[in-house]
Amino acid sequence: MEHPLWDLAGVDGLAVARSLFGAEVDYLAPFQSMETRLQDKNCSVLRLCDRNFRIVYAGPLQQLITPLKAKIWLKQFDWLARLSLSISLLPEIISQATVRPPHRLKDIPNHRAVPAQLQGMPLLIWQHPHQGQPILELHAARQDLKTLTSKLEQIQSL
Repeated sequence: MEHPLWDLAGVDGLAVARSLFGAEVDYLAPFQSMETRLQDKNCSVLRLCDRNFRIVYAGPLQQLITPLKAKIWLKQFDWLARLSLSISLLPEIISQATVRPPHRLKDIPNHRAVPAQLQGMPLLIWQHPHQGQPILELHAARQDLKTLTSKLEQIQSL
């Protein structure tokens, strides 16, 4: 089942995230993540900045947030896509990707993400567990998905 990406942001973004996922979100630095359960479903939470989070969750997130009457917005961007890949591809992707300081691509530990470019194509590289196994997740523009897949095939053949 495809788990949709949700972006949550706004003045009350941190308060809403704390309400949904617990106080652990307070300890996440930008581009750090955590895994949790929400209404008995797996949920991945990536902190993008102070009050902005990207959430991978297949449940009714809007229904959980509406009663909070908070100053936030919650969106699913139809232009945003994600690819889940084997963690074994990380070294090859790192060797081909570039980042801007202060980000680094020497290694991406578990529960970390890095905004990067792969041969000029912007993407977010995120390593986190899924069902107990580490995965590599790439977030990119949906219109770039075919090109990104082709570039990944080229990288694998090097």
